[in-house]
Amino acid sequence: MSAMHPPVPPPTPWNQPPPPAPPAGQAHLILDVKRHWLGFMLAIITPKIVLNGYQMLGQWGRNTIPLAPGQYHLHVHLPYLLPPKIGPADLTIWLQPGTALELEYRAPLWTYSRGSLGPAPQPWNGKGCMIASLVIAGVGVLLGLALIVVAVLSAR
Repeated sequence: MSAMHPPVPPPTPWNQPPPPAPPAGQAHLILDVKRHWLGFMLAIITPKIVLNGYQMLGQWGRNTIPLAPGQYHLHVHLPYLLPPKIGPADLTIWLQPGTALELEYRAPLWTYSRGSLGPAPQPWNGKGCMIASLVIAGVGVLLGLALIVVAVLSAR
């Protein structure tokens, strides 16, 4: 007869073993990729991270990338149709042995603006264009409603 074992709980941050310590000569790039709540449609796009010309898929949120120490050219963008790259941002970084460099990328609010990349907190680029487009759309809706009210009142 075999003994029944209790079910193993799913792994969670508090019952997982700590990650192994990185080798002394290794460095980490921690890139936090963010989007504004107004850009909720960007959630369906996977961010692209390019280090020294080598492309890798990123994810929204924290991306921890182990790297050898040295100089890197970091490029982040969101692939799209028109324009082909939303929010391109570039930065040259130096990684020291045994260190972790934390950076933040923020996707722009306006599709044709550049993204912002650097130490946190970064600004939301394209904010002025987004506010202007929302104001123009709001004024258009108000004018349309005013025309409807005038048409209804004059038809009586």
